[in-house]
Amino acid sequence: MSTSNTTKRLVNEITNLVDRYVSVKLVDGRLYEGTLLGVDVSDRLTLHLVLGDAKDSDGNIYYRVIIHGDRISEILVRSQPLFDPNEFSSYISSKLNLPPGSVKVVREANLVIVYDKYKVSENGVEGSGPLASKLYSLYQEYVDMKKKRV
Repeated sequence: MSTSNTTKRLVNEITNLVDRYVSVKLVDGRLYEGTLLGVDVSDRLTLHLVLGDAKDSDGNIYYRVIIHGDRISEILVRSQPLFDPNEFSSYISSKLNLPPGSVKVVREANLVIVYDKYKVSENGVEGSGPLASKLYSLYQEYVDMKKKRV
């Protein structure tokens, strides 16, 4: 795998953490926990993060914390996302008896595309019409099923 591909995968992994609760350990040992609101990756691959409703290791609470990439030692994620695009793709394909090629998974975007028209992600279903309604029902069923496992 080329360096370019591994870099893209790393950036995708980090951007997929947006809106998730993370812990960020700094090089000086301090720890911040909060919702990852934004990520900036510069040309030199310096990572900058914005945390919302964050708490530091001393218990102080902050509305926003902006962390410069040179200070980051580790980014820790405790919870696994409920939505797995590969699993959801198989789930809807079997439930709706969809023909091969009608469902595509875009792993980098954590997205499922149905008939090149409907998009399903951890945020829900984009599109309208009877199939979108059915996809939404299956999405709710899938998420409920995943929550029961956790």
